[in-house]
Amino acid sequence: MQFGCCVALASFVPPTSGARQLDAGSAHQAQIEKVPDAIEVLVDAGCDFMEFGVGMVGPDLPEASFESFRAALADAPLAAECFNSFIAPSVRLVGPERDWARVEAYVSTAVARVVAAGGEIIVFGSGGARNVPDDYSRDAADAEIDEFLRFAGEQGRLHGVTIAIEPLNTKESNILTSVAEACAVAGRVDMPEVAVLADFYHMDEEDEPFSNIVDAGFQLTHVHVADTGRLHPGTGSYDYPGFWQALAGAGYNSRISVECNWRDFPKEVAPAMRFLRESHSA
Repeated sequence: MQFGCCVALASFVPPTSGARQLDAGSAHQAQIEKVPDAIEVLVDAGCDFMEFGVGMVGPDLPEASFESFRAALADAPLAAECFNSFIAPSVRLVGPERDWARVEAYVSTAVARVVAAGGEIIVFGSGGARNVPDDYSRDAADAEIDEFLRFAGEQGRLHGVTIAIEPLNTKESNILTSVAEACAVAGRVDMPEVAVLADFYHMDEEDEPFSNIVDAGFQLTHVHVADTGRLHPGTGSYDYPGFWQALAGAGYNSRISVECNWRDFPKEVAPAMRFLRESHSA
């Protein structure tokens, strides 16, 4: 396994348990200024890779903004292999406010820039963008999600990146709320560039059985982990032995990112990494 960490910049993860994200609503340039210190924390903690929010590549911003971010990564000893929080809430994917031309422009720019920054996985959670409006046809919503994923998959094929569907709990999304549902959608789309993520926090919130991870099998391409209260691994009571066993049952042996809320990011990443490595090898 490779163990990495989501840098909580340009992330859609809501704060929990008195913790918060690193950017706290900062403007893009202010977020970029935090990148070098965050990288140092991850390197010192022994991470194998980094994960950032797609907002860091500035899909709606000029090329110069993206180049500022890429410059901040240029000498990093770790690669930014994964990017989450794919679609901004203002870019609606479902419903009467959907603007397909804007979706195409946003996705094509985002995917190209993510790959230019070293990304290999783009995580599609984005509850604000994908939520189905009240009284809107579920069949129409499913068709629009499928269309989006096919287009994103085509961009992934063009640039060499995989789109990972992230199931969210029902407090954050009213569509794609389980690993099983994400697998069914990935099966409908039927593209190798569109696969599935398992997030331990969301699975725990929904009481989703680990057997769904096993059933996902080859469709599983990325994993997020946290612990009770969405704090860092090792601080709560999540069933990590059962989780590791399920991943083994799926034949998964790739990247695992900590995606959580931090009370003290510089001090907590290293203990999280130690816990993951030790519990996985136990």
